[in-house]
This record gives sequence, C-alpha cells and structure tokens, in this order.
Amino acid sequence: MDRITENLVKEFAGQYDLTSSPTDVQFEHFVNLAVVSQFYEESVNPEDVHVGGDANPGIDGLAIIVNGTIVTDVEEITDLIEVNRYLEVAFIFTQAKTSSNFNGGDIGTFIEAVRDFFRPTPHLVRGEDIALKAKLAEVVFAHSAKMRTNPTCHLYYVTTGVWNNDSNLAGRLGQGRSDIEATQQFSSVTADALGASQIQRLYRQSREDFDVEIEFMNKVTLPTLPGIQQAFIGTVPVSVLLKLICDDSGMLRRTVFEDNIRDYQGATNVNSGMQNTLENESLSQAFVVLNNGITVVSRHLQLTGNRCTLSGFQIVNGCQTSHVLFKCKDKFDSEKVLVPIKLVSTQDEEIVSAIIRSTNSQNSVKPEELEAMTEFQKKLEQYYSTYEGPGRLYYERRSKQYVSATIEKSRIVTIPIQIKAYASMFLESPHRVSGYYGTVRSRMKGQIFNSEHRPIPYYASALALYKLESLFRNQLIGMDYKPLKWYLLMLLPRKVLGKPPNSSTKQIDTYCSKLIEFLLGDVHAIKSKIEKIISLSEVGGRPEINKDTLKTQALRDQLSARVLGTGGDG
Repeated sequence: MDRITENLVKEFAGQYDLTSSPTDVQFEHFVNLAVVSQFYEESVNPEDVHVGGDANPGIDGLAIIVNGTIVTDVEEITDLIEVNRYLEVAFIFTQAKTSSNFNGGDIGTFIEAVRDFFRPTPHLVRGEDIALKAKLAEVVFAHSAKMRTNPTCHLYYVTTGVWNNDSNLAGRLGQGRSDIEATQQFSSVTADALGASQIQRLYRQSREDFDVEIEFMNKVTLPTLPGIQQAFIGTVPVSVLLKLICDDSGMLRRTVFEDNIRDYQGATNVNSGMQNTLENESLSQAFVVLNNGITVVSRHLQLTGNRCTLSGFQIVNGCQTSHVLFKCKDKFDSEKVLVPIKLVSTQDEEIVSAIIRSTNSQNSVKPEELEAMTEFQKKLEQYYSTYEGPGRLYYERRSKQYVSATIEKSRIVTIPIQIKAYASMFLESPHRVSGYYGTVRSRMKGQIFNSEHRPIPYYASALALYKLESLFRNQLIGMDYKPLKWYLLMLLPRKVLGKPPNSSTKQIDTYCSKLIEFLLGDVHAIKSKIEKIISLSEVGGRPEINKDTLKTQALRDQLSARVLGTGGDG
C-alpha cells in the first residue's frame, strides 16, 4: 500500500473507531465509504455496507439504496414504498484488495459472486450478511410494479495499485457486465476497476461539501434586510434548476430538501396536474405563471455578474415542484420552460426558520408544531456541544453537517439514530424502531422531540449507543448479540439505576447524569454489566432472535422479565 493511501486509511480508521481491525478490513470499509458516497448524499455508515469476511468470498461491500436511503431491513423498504408510492433502486458492490496487483482470478470471483447474488437459487454458500442483503433484494424485486425503471447495478473492483486498463482484465470486467445485463433485471450496469489514485480521489470527495454555479439572468435584487446578505427574485429555465437538484451523475440530490417540511408526496392530485401541464406542449411554457416556484436559502452565495455560486443551500419550498420537474424532465424542453425562483443568502438560522414557516404556510402543518420541532433540534445540537473529551458527540441536525470535519465519525449522531436510541431507552420501544426512520418517528408522534423534554436523555441514549457499538466493533461483546442492541439500550440504564423518570422533569437530569458518569467510566464495568444482562436474558433458554421476533412486544416483555425481574426494573 502506498504512503498516501496508507495515511488516508489510517485517518479513516481513527475517525470510525476501526483501529483495532486488521488493515485489510480497514481498507474494505474505506473503499465502501468512498464508493457508496458517489451514490448517496447522506452520511454513510460503513458498517451498513460491509459484508466482507470468509463467509462471503468475492464481495466486501454491498449497499442497496432504495429511494435515496441505504436500507438494512425489510421493513424500511415497505415503509419507503408506503411513503413514496414508488421504487428507485441501486445496488453497489465492491471488492477491495490491499494488494497492488489487479488479479484476473479475483475479478472473476467477484463477478461470479455478484451474479450468484441475484440467482433465485444460489450456487455459492452465503454468509449471514449476504443472506440478509439477498432477502432485501427479494423484497425489492417482489415490488417491481412500483419501479419507475429497473434497478441499476454497479460493480467496483479496487486495489492499491495502478489501473492501466489492461485489455485482458478490462475484457473480463466487460464480459461480467454483459452477463449481468443479460439477466434483463437492470436498467443499467457498470463494472469498473479503481487503483490507488482513483479511490483516494473518491474518498476526498466523500468529505467535501459541494458548490453549484448557476446562471441567474432574469432577476430582481430585493432590498437589503437585517440578517440577509443578498436576496433575489426572478425566473430561471428548468435546466438551471436541475443543476441545483441533481448531482454530476444526474441523480437527484435529496439532501437539498432536508429543510423542507415534507418529502415528495408522490402522485397527488396537485403533482399529477403539474406533470400533465409539463407533458402538454401547448401548456408547458405557461408553467411559469401556473406555479408558485421554489425558494432557495443559501448559507454562502457569491455573485459575479449573472453567475451565482451557492454552497450550503436548501430548497425550503418547492420540493414537490422540483421532484415533478425532475421526474418528467425528458418530456419538455428544459431550456424553454421557466420556473419562478426566490434566492436568499443568510447564515441567520432564525431567518431561515422564518422563511420556512412563511413559504410553507399553505401546508396543513401547525406553525407551533414546526417551531417546536425546529427550536428543539437547535437546542439539542447546542446541548451536545457542551460535552468535551471522551463524552463529545456531534449531533448532525443538518445532513452531512460534519462531512469535512476531522472528527471520529462514529461519534456523529444523526436524527434517525437519535430517534431509535431515545425510543429504545426511554420509551421502552426497542421492538418498534425498525424500518424507515420517518415511519418510526410517526409511530412515536408526541413522544419524541417534545418541546417540554429536557435534552439530557437524548444525549444519554446516544452516548450509551456509542459505547455499546464500540464494544461490538472491538469484539469485546460477541457480534451474535448485535441484533439485540436496541434491547440492550433499554435494559442497561434500568439495570444500573432503575426505571427512568419522565423526560420533562428535573429528576431526569439527576438520573441521566449518573448514567453518563457510568458510561464515561471504566469500559470493563460497562462490558460486565452488558454481559450480566445477556446472561440473565438466557436464563431458561436463549430467546429466539430473528427479524420477526425482534419486532415483537413479546420479546421485549420476556427480556424485561428475565433481566429486571417481575417488577420490570432493578
């Protein structure tokens, strides 16, 4: 391994708490993050992608991206179908070798493993990770009627050497691509070999924020306002809007809609009417007067003549419009059809919140609900930042907020992680946290991110999860117990301190302070307590643990009774 790659992998392993893993495993995770980040604009958890090991020869990484979300559970797929009413799917496979050689035999093994993954009856023995991913693929193809197009499939064979496009090796990759295309399951298939320089570039790109430059010809400058650096209103061709909402590969940038109140709602009456207008040649050019347009808020904006360079921007209003325009962009002339646009540059979060509220006032969302959520998220982010040293975690309120920061990535707590950790620990609902996080949050409506809640239980649950996952990563607890992690989160504080008080009371501060002190203490004490919980859970026989039982209240009650006694706690 060359020195540059070696140092990048070393930096990566430190940030993701993988320093105790063998170098080849570190490199597999490194490659998975770098490759998958091309297709996924959220923060990538390498553990969600890694399938390496002797049990799965030929494949080291597999990401299944459904409607912009890396799925790891069948319920996530069914939730996404219910929410979006459609399927867009990508399969990304990797094989990573620390060797500097590109080996034809290894490439052949990789391609055969991918081909076998999609066979109804596999020829190769599947390890647990690949078996789970195969089940997800089965569910995806079972809902093929919901697909807009067939899935895409992408193969990456990576070494630390120099890829010279050797004709024999390139031919083997090309034949493999053709064989997978011949199954007619995919709308497109790619098969690429990457050397050290290419994977270094992809890794660096995965840590960078993106800038977008657009031409804004037809604009009017709005008056100077306190807290707003610049503001414009006007019209742009749809081709310009597509630059804002699409990445370099033409995929939709879902992260630019994070500050929207709602995700794309699918084929509603309004959206279908919008689509009909765009697909009608005589009406499409009237779109500019029939549509309210979009509002873009940019944290940084540089104006040179009519050229605007935006970074850290969000489309805070116009999510439905943007998705419909993207969906049927090939049905009209994107240079001739115009869309109204309001562009505001500000770094004042209060102004951003005010813009979101005012531009979405037509939606059936109560202003007080929106304000409470926004204020609580900001308060939570600020609370996390009060901890330093070993207790420092980073609350990622905005997507990829810390992507370019040189911090330990395993300490980043996303909103989906926060929801599941808090619901498991303080709502006693480890059986209800599987699935797409938006659906999980809906299940917990009124019970999570409540404006009256104190922030400390949220931080405490995330810290406990961080400590628990560190024990798994460092193999201090057997990985076969990892499916129980949400149950262990529920049981741990109750075994240490008893039943927690209500999250709105001052008593929760004392309770969580003691829990945090325990979690930041001797790691062997935490390990011992977890092992005790596991031991008690197996009294009378090891409970049946599978994807179905993990979602049942019966398992929760059984574990609670065994570990905490009939009284429930203690």
